[in-house]
Amino acid sequence: MNENEILSEASIDINLPVKIGYPVLDEYLKEKLVGEIISKDDGTGSSNYAQILDISAYRSELSDFDLSIELSLQTLTTFFKNKQIKILFHALLDLDREEQRIFLKDYEVDGLSNGWFADQLIETIINKWMYKKLKEKMNFEFMPHIQEHLESLNERLENKLEAREGIHLLGGVDRLEVTRLIFAEHNVWIALKIEGNGLLELTQLKF
Repeated sequence: MNENEILSEASIDINLPVKIGYPVLDEYLKEKLVGEIISKDDGTGSSNYAQILDISAYRSELSDFDLSIELSLQTLTTFFKNKQIKILFHALLDLDREEQRIFLKDYEVDGLSNGWFADQLIETIINKWMYKKLKEKMNFEFMPHIQEHLESLNERLENKLEAREGIHLLGGVDRLEVTRLIFAEHNVWIALKIEGNGLLELTQLKF
C-alpha cells in the first residue's frame, strides 16, 4: 500500500465548536450601522428621522428570540429635535444548512423609557426600516468564506503544515459545514463539521 492509498483511508470526521464573544459582534454591527441615517422616502422627497449613535448586542431575555440589539439614536425630526433615545431590537436568527447562511427570521422592536408617546412614534417610524436594514446586515453568507479558506487550507496541507518542530500535518479537507448556531449567555457558538483525510508525519524523534 503506497502513501496515497494510506492517506485516502485516513478519514477525519470532526465536530468543532467555534466561540464568538458578543463584543466581537458589537464591533461588527457598529462598523455596519453607526452613523446610519434612518429616513423614509415618501415619493416627493426623503425625510430623516434619526441617526444611529451607538449599538450593543447581547443574548435576548425573551424566550422567543436569540439576540437583543440596543440602539442609541439621535432624533432629527422637527418635533423631536436632537433628543437621544434608546430602542431595543429583539432578533430571532436561523441557520439554513443547505445554503450555509444565517438569516433574520423574526423580530420585535421596543422603546426604552423614552416616554410613551416618543416610544410609540419611534417604534412606528423605525420598525419597517430596521427590519429591512438588519435583515440585510445580519444575513451572513458562510459559503464564499468557507470555500476560500478551504482552498487555502488544502494548499497548506499539501505542502506539509508544521504543527510544531518535527511534527507535520498532511492531507486535505473535503467538506466544511456550519451545522448549528447557539446563543449562550456570554458567547455565540457556531458548530463546524469537518470531513477530510490526514496524517501526522514525524521528522524528528525527541523524548
